[in-house]
Amino acid sequence: MFRFSKKKELSKSKSINNKEFAYTRVSRDLVKNKRIIKNIFNICSDLVIREFEIAGNTKYNAMLVYFDNMLPKEVIEETIVVRLVKSAYDCNCYSSIKEFVQSLVGINAKNLCRTVDKAVNAIVDGNLALFIEGVDKALTIIFSDPPSRNVEEPSNEITIRGPKEGFTESINTNICLLRKKIKSPYLKTESLKIGKQTRTDIVLSYMSNIIDFKTLKEVKERLKKINIDSVLSSNYIVEYINDCSLCFFPTIFRTEKPDVVSGKILEGRVAIMVSGSPIVLTVPSLFVEFLQSGEDYYIKYLPASINRLLRYLSFFIALILPGFYLALVTFNQELIPTTLVPTFITARSGIPFPSLWEAFLMLIVFEILREAGVRMPKAVGQGISVVGALVLGEAAVQAGLVSTPMVIVTALTGIATFTIPSFEMTLALMFPRIVLLFVGGTFGMMGLMSALLLLLINLISVRSLGVPYMSPLTPSNLEGMKDAVVRMPLWSTLKRPKSITNKETKRRKPRG
Repeated sequence: MFRFSKKKELSKSKSINNKEFAYTRVSRDLVKNKRIIKNIFNICSDLVIREFEIAGNTKYNAMLVYFDNMLPKEVIEETIVVRLVKSAYDCNCYSSIKEFVQSLVGINAKNLCRTVDKAVNAIVDGNLALFIEGVDKALTIIFSDPPSRNVEEPSNEITIRGPKEGFTESINTNICLLRKKIKSPYLKTESLKIGKQTRTDIVLSYMSNIIDFKTLKEVKERLKKINIDSVLSSNYIVEYINDCSLCFFPTIFRTEKPDVVSGKILEGRVAIMVSGSPIVLTVPSLFVEFLQSGEDYYIKYLPASINRLLRYLSFFIALILPGFYLALVTFNQELIPTTLVPTFITARSGIPFPSLWEAFLMLIVFEILREAGVRMPKAVGQGISVVGALVLGEAAVQAGLVSTPMVIVTALTGIATFTIPSFEMTLALMFPRIVLLFVGGTFGMMGLMSALLLLLINLISVRSLGVPYMSPLTPSNLEGMKDAVVRMPLWSTLKRPKSITNKETKRRKPRG
């Protein structure tokens, strides 16, 4: 008996997977429609089928189908059910009951579903489907309000002077946040769905008077080629539309701040918003973007430029410092100042590990502490990272396992890493740093410089949606250089980057 019931249950769910009702027309028989809906959603405890009589007439039986908790029940009862039940139907004013319901609830012709699969798609999208006795169409009511998070400041992109708003998991809220920043009819939003099972909403946003339409066409073509069952976060999109999947550094910019996305859209980029993710993507992206901060534009240009230069310096420190130190103490001791040689010799005496493996183990321990600080609860995560680093570092030095200079090098590398605004760029530095560490410890300064040269050649060859990744540094662009390494005054940056828009466009007039 148990086996029979299990097979019966599996056979029901199998009918849904086979898309038996994909092209089935909505029947005039309400009982038949109800049976089809129940067969499709046979194991859905949150499905609600609300039956009632329109205008209090038993001739016009109807049922409202929706998922529970997508809207407050009081709202559905008061705005839909009560209005349909208590309103009087005058056949002299309306040609049919369908026209009466459309007029009463406000349903246009686009929301009429002739087939069952379209009605089912509307239901799983969080809307309401209304089936009426004698009507061969389902009326969908776009009235969904799924649970969502309030607009808050992103925890990973905290600013002192800038706005405190951040994107949420609701794509409608995110569009409103962009509209709040850019009050222009040229701001366009195009929607599509990706994912066979999740049918995730994707929205492209851009300025039609600024965008390079070749770039826009390329973005659309890459998105349409995505064939995947589910899209649960923006990273699913990144891995499919990325130009170079083997590139160390990120080629698609991600952020949670509406002001940053607004600024990039106004420069001619395309923003990609994914329903269910607070991360918004912007393409094409340049290397210099990942070392810039939105706060650069909320303070004076001189301190903003100094901060930006410090980030570039921190980037190089985080990338090459361990390998550079290893090359000095292993192969190129003649480059060490004479007064420091005794210090290094004393510090290295008694250390059981070679310098290469000592540095490697220290970097691994640092990454473990960083990951532990991220995964632990906020109340104790930061304390564990700091205390763990101090305790482990001091204990390792006293035990003679590592040298004091190596602890300093690792700590300075970690601090430099935290100054980089982009989390993706911070993670991207991990692998090249380890590679340069082994190259510096094996081949010395010559090998380190050769590896850096190869890395630079690789970066120059990378493209982001066809745009050179290292622009405006190479190929050089004078107008783009005004906002690359340093930030010039806003009144001096008159034109948008030509590498993004592929045309000359002005964004402001010179100061009069």
